[in-house]
Amino acid sequence: MQPLSPMTRALWAAGVAAALGASLFVATTISSDNFVAFLPAHAVLLIALILSSDAKLRFVIVGFAALTSMMISSTLGGSLIAAAAFAAANTGELLIAALLFERHRRPSDTKTAFASAKDPKMEWGPQYSADRDCLTGLTSRALLIELVGAAKSRSDEVALLFIDLDNFKSVNDTFGHNVGDHLLKTVAGRLRCSVKATDIVARLGDDEFAVLLDRGTQPAAAEIVAKRISDLLNAPTTVGDHDIRVGASIGVACWQPDTSSASELFRRADAALYSSKSTGRGNYKFFEPGMDRRLQQRQELEQELRKAVADRSFDVHYQPIVRLATNEVIGLEALIRWSHAKRGMISPAEFIPIAEELGLIAPIGDWVLRRACHDAARWPDHIKISVNFSRAQFECSHVVDRLKSALSETGLAPNRLQLEITETTIMSDFAKANALLGELRELGIETAMDDFGTGYSSLSCLRNCSFDRLKIDRSFINDLTTSLEARLVLSTIVKLARMLGMHTTAEGVETIEQYDIVKAEGCSEIQGYYFSAAKSASEVSAYFETGGNGIAAASGIKPASFAQSRS
Repeated sequence: MQPLSPMTRALWAAGVAAALGASLFVATTISSDNFVAFLPAHAVLLIALILSSDAKLRFVIVGFAALTSMMISSTLGGSLIAAAAFAAANTGELLIAALLFERHRRPSDTKTAFASAKDPKMEWGPQYSADRDCLTGLTSRALLIELVGAAKSRSDEVALLFIDLDNFKSVNDTFGHNVGDHLLKTVAGRLRCSVKATDIVARLGDDEFAVLLDRGTQPAAAEIVAKRISDLLNAPTTVGDHDIRVGASIGVACWQPDTSSASELFRRADAALYSSKSTGRGNYKFFEPGMDRRLQQRQELEQELRKAVADRSFDVHYQPIVRLATNEVIGLEALIRWSHAKRGMISPAEFIPIAEELGLIAPIGDWVLRRACHDAARWPDHIKISVNFSRAQFECSHVVDRLKSALSETGLAPNRLQLEITETTIMSDFAKANALLGELRELGIETAMDDFGTGYSSLSCLRNCSFDRLKIDRSFINDLTTSLEARLVLSTIVKLARMLGMHTTAEGVETIEQYDIVKAEGCSEIQGYYFSAAKSASEVSAYFETGGNGIAAASGIKPASFAQSRS
C-alpha cells in the first residue's frame, strides 16, 4: 500500500479534529514532515498546513470552512472568533492563513488578529485573551461563569468542581516560579485527561481550578470524576530533577432545584472546597447545607483579621529557651496571640495560614518584630529574643534597613536578636538568601533554621548557609519514647550540627522522658511545655524581677530550674 501523501495526512487530521470537536489548545507535530495541527479550545475546525523546508508558501488549506461554519451555527451555537495570518520570521512571506471557530461564542465577539511578519506569535485579540488563562490555555473564570449561566438558562443538570492544590505554595517557595508554572501546566493537562471533551476545565487563579461537568451529570457520576481527579493529582510529578507531590482538595456542587443562579453554584462549590480543606486536605466533599455557615465564618474571620492588622489588636507571648547543661533561661521565642472579642483566643495555626493567603503576613511579622524588640530591651542583657521571620519579610525590599530601624527605635542590641527562618524561605532564592544571611551576620544578628528537617532540601541548605542554630522540629521529638528511628534521627541531627559549629534547640519537649533523651543525645537547648508555656510580657518581666518565681511557678517547675544565667 502506497503511503499517504503529506497533504492527505493533513486533510485527514483536519477531518478527524472537526468530527471530534477538539477541546484542547495544543500545537502537535503530526509527522516528521513539517506538519503542525492547531486544535483551538472547543473549536471544531482544524487547519493543517504544510511548510516546506525553504519556509515558503506551498499549501494553504482552508477546506471545511463552509461545512464547519454550518455545523457550528446549527449544533454548537458558536461563531467565528479569529482570522489569523502567520508570516515567516526570516522572509516575511505568508505561511498560514486560518479560520478559527469556537463553541459558546456570540457573533458579536468575532475578532480578527494578524501576527507580525517578523514575529509569528499568535495574537488572538482582547476577547480571546479574557476568555483564556494565559499560562495553561484553560477557560477563564469569567467565561466559566458565563457558561454556568447558560446551563442555568437551559435548565441543564450540571456539576461544578472546585479544585485547590494542597502544597503548591510550598513547592513554589522552594523551587521557584518556573517549576511552579510547569507544575500548573501539568495539572491542567491531567485535568483535561480526566474529563470528557464536552466538559469544561478552567483555571480560577493561582493554584485554583474548576471543572464544569456537562449536562445530565448526576452526583454519582460527579463523584467518579472527583475521585479520578484526586488520584491523578496525588500522583507524583517529575519536574527536572525533582519528584513533586502536591495533592488536591476538591469541593463538588451539583445543580439542584433550589440553585438560584450561577453565583449560587459557585458559592456552594467554594463552601464544599473549604470543608474539604479543613478536614485534612487531599480529599473531596460534596456540598451540604451546613457548609454555608462554615464558609461564612471563614469570610468573617478574614474581615476581622484585616481589621486586627489595621488596629494592631494582637499580643505577643514569650516561651523560654533553656540551656540543657544548666537548666538556665538563655532566651525567649516571641509568639503572636490573637484574643478575639467573641471567639476568645484564636490559635495561630488557624489564622496564620489565612494571613498568608491574604498577603498580611509581612505587616503582622513586622509588628511582632518591633513589639518583641521593645519588650526584650527591658529584660536582662544576656537574654536573646527569637522572632519568626517569614518569607514575605525576607523578600521585602530594604529588609536590612527595616531591621536596623526596629533595633534603633527599640534600643535592642543586634546581638540579642535571633531570626528564625525556614529552609523553604532560603531555597526560594538561594543566592539572594545567602547574601542576606551574610549581611545579618555582619550586623551581629543571629539566625536559626526553623523546623529543621521538614522541608525539601535541608542538607543542601545546611551545607551552603551558615546558621547559628538549628531548631529541631517537634515532629522528631513526639516519637522519641516509642521509636528507635526517631531517636537515631535526633542523634544524627545533633552530631551534624555540632560538626558544623551550630547549636541545637529541640522544640516541643513536653515530658520528662523526652527531656532525658534530648539531654542524653547532647542537644544544646530545649523549648516546650515541660519547662513552660508561652507567657505574657508582664509575666516574663515579673520572672526576671523576682529572680525566678514568675514563669517557674506558673509552669510547676522549681524556680531553681530557671536561675538566671550571667555567663
